[in-house]
Amino acid sequence: MTRTTPMDRRAGLTLAELLIALVIGGMTLIITAQASTNVRRWTGQLKEAEENNSKAVGLYQFTEKMLADALPMTHKVEGNTIALFEGNQHAVRFVRAEPGYPSRAGIYQYYLYSVKTPDGQWAFNLERELLSDPTEFGTMQNPARLNLYTDTQPPVFVYGGDEGWQTDWAEKDVPPNMVSFGLNQWPSLSIALPRPTKMTPEKDKKKKKATTKPKVAG
Repeated sequence: MTRTTPMDRRAGLTLAELLIALVIGGMTLIITAQASTNVRRWTGQLKEAEENNSKAVGLYQFTEKMLADALPMTHKVEGNTIALFEGNQHAVRFVRAEPGYPSRAGIYQYYLYSVKTPDGQWAFNLERELLSDPTEFGTMQNPARLNLYTDTQPPVFVYGGDEGWQTDWAEKDVPPNMVSFGLNQWPSLSIALPRPTKMTPEKDKKKKKATTKPKVAG
């Protein structure tokens, strides 16, 4: 007859101990899987944030370049001087000179604007077309169009002039001095615009030339 010693009885796991081991192992696997899922999600979110930051910085640089090169041109409308510049909080229209490559050289009308898409996002677009006649400023027939940025909120423009900051700039005799441009959850960027060159009238030049006395060597 074989006797079972206490050591023999502890050689294997009891059912309760086995169940406890299985539960602990299962919990470990669940925690590990959740941690791995979180890491992948956080990595994806970080990558998306980096891409969005890169797009936002690029848009700031592009908008600054476009507006900083805007021409301070004007034209006559029923005897009134009107600047070829207009804008509101979500759109701005201006003119720039193009050198000719890759497109035809000349004065081009630019239109930066936001439009709400069917999925509830806001698309920030650029339209561009040759402006052969200043009286056609404000209209476009067949512009080239490009989507620049999409977000849950539209970019915001504010215009700074001699009378302070304004949300609308239309039918003014001069363009604004500054334009503030801001994206959702980003600080605003202030952009200085070129100022109109003050030309001395031709008659004043002739008058000054006629009244100038030659110097006599003494």
